[in-house]
Amino acid sequence: MSRLMLSALAVLAFAGPTIALAAQEAPAPAQTGDSQVKILKQEDFRAHYVLAPQEFRSYAQPYLMETGMVLTFEEQHHRYFTRMRNEPKVEIFPLAAGVFQSASGTVFVFRDEGDSIAVSHMERLPFAGLSQLDPERIYASR
Repeated sequence: MSRLMLSALAVLAFAGPTIALAAQEAPAPAQTGDSQVKILKQEDFRAHYVLAPQEFRSYAQPYLMETGMVLTFEEQHHRYFTRMRNEPKVEIFPLAAGVFQSASGTVFVFRDEGDSIAVSHMERLPFAGLSQLDPERIYASR
């Protein structure tokens, strides 16, 4: 099994059944040959999960990642963002309780009521070029 597949399975295991439920409710993927490819538009992310009014509050804090990067999360007018220091914000979209994804495919999974986070495909964030990141690794907060 490829390392990328193992990384994806680890994210699913970390997220628990909520992300699996969100995936089941997602529209059917486009078929190409005998493999399936799913391409979501930015609008598709918004339809997956609606947060309760105060649900994001426990995630809106800085997280020191094992790479040394500090990611912060914030909400503005029912939209959710992450950023590193003074870098441009990146919008993230809720997929399930505690699970968010950027339009570029970075997945954020919050655990322990927002006390910890795991991030897959961190290299896809625009500010990730500031660190050497392994695309097949899931990064966690310390």
